[in-house]
Amino acid sequence: MNVVLKFIVDTFDLTVYILFLVSGIVLIFIDSKEYKKKNMTKEYKFTRITGILYIIFGTVLFMAARYIRI
Repeated sequence: MNVVLKFIVDTFDLTVYILFLVSGIVLIFIDSKEYKKKNMTKEYKFTRITGILYIIFGTVLFMAARYIRI
């Protein structure tokens, strides 16, 4: 457990957080629109959910890395 927390603290800085946010936004607003145009409903829903999860997990990990000190 201590190794995992140390990895999170060492790895998740502002750059990684921005990458998570940009990836989530691209999935939600660009990729999912393409799937919706092609009537691919399963892929549309999957990309929207995945994009939202990227944003949530990125935010949680960034906050954890900021406030957890080992």
